Amino acid sequence: MRPKISPSRTATIITAALIAAPVAIAAPIDIGERNPAGGADAAAETQIIAKTGLGTYGTRQSNKGTGGGAIYGCRTSLDTRGVGNPDLSTPCIRVNNLTGGKAFDFVFDTGPIGGIIQAGNSITTPKPNAAPFVTNANAVALGLNADRVDGKHASELISEARATAGLNAEKVSGLTAAQIISSAQTGGGSCAADQVVAGDACIEKAPRAAATFADASAACGAAGRHLPTASELMFARTLEGIDLGTGEMASDLSVRQDLPLPDPLGSITSATVNATVADDGTLGTSPVATPIAYRCAQG
Repeated sequence: MRPKISPSRTATIITAALIAAPVAIAAPIDIGERNPAGGADAAAETQIIAKTGLGTYGTRQSNKGTGGGAIYGCRTSLDTRGVGNPDLSTPCIRVNNLTGGKAFDFVFDTGPIGGIIQAGNSITTPKPNAAPFVTNANAVALGLNADRVDGKHASELISEARATAGLNAEKVSGLTAAQIISSAQTGGGSCAADQVVAGDACIEKAPRAAATFADASAACGAAGRHLPTASELMFARTLEGIDLGTGEMASDLSVRQDLPLPDPLGSITSATVNATVADDGTLGTSPVATPIAYRCAQG
C-alpha cells in the first residue's frame, strides 16, 4: 500500500520542484551580465509595452557614472532597392511616431559638439561616397547653416574669383548691382561699365577730348556707339555724375545763315553747325569743323 502524502508535504514538493527547475518560469535579468547568460541567443523580439502619459516614457535608461546611457549594435545590410523600407534595409535603431508628433529629440547641455555621424572606423578618415543621411523633407531646417561649398567658405570663393584674370565677382557683365537695378527700372537694358542708363539708351559717364563733328562721329562709330541726340543729352545732364559743362556736342545738325549786308559789303553766307547742350540746359550751336567735347551713346 502506498503511503498517503499530507497537503503540507505536497506543497513542499511543488516548491522544491519550482526551485530546482527555474527554466519553467521567466528568468530574471542579471544586472551587469550578458542576457541570456549563455547558449542560444534570443530568436524573436523582446517587447516592452507601456501606456504612459505626456512627459513619461515606456522605458528609461540612465547612467549616473561617466559612461553612456545605452549602446545598440546590429549586423543588418543595405538594400538599395528600398533604402527607406525597414523590411528591406532594417536599421539598427528605428524611431516611429505613428501620429503627428516628433520622432526624436537630441539634447545636449554645455558641450561644443552635439553628436557625430561617423562613416567607417575613424572620424578623421574622409568618406566622400558616404552620405550622412537621406531625407525627402525639403522644407528649410531652422538653425542649419550651409557654411561651405566644396569645403570652402564664401569669402574664399569670392577671393578666388577676384584673383582670376578679368573676373570681378562684384559685377555681372561688367555691371554693378546698382547699375543692373537702374537698368531694369528704366528699361535701358545692360550698359557697359563706362556708361550709365539714360532713358532707353546708355551714355558714357565721362566726356571725350574735343574733336570735330566728323572725327567724333567716326570715333563713336568705331566703338559701336553713336553721338547722342540733343534730347538724350538733355536727359543725361539730370543724372548723378554727368556734367556737360558749358556745352557738349549733339548729333543734331542745322544750317546757320548770316544776314546779307548791303552791296558792296557782302552777301548771304551759311554754315553747317551741330547742336550743343550745356549742363544747365542751355541749347547752342557750334560749327561742325570746330573741336568740342563730346561723349558717345549706345542703344
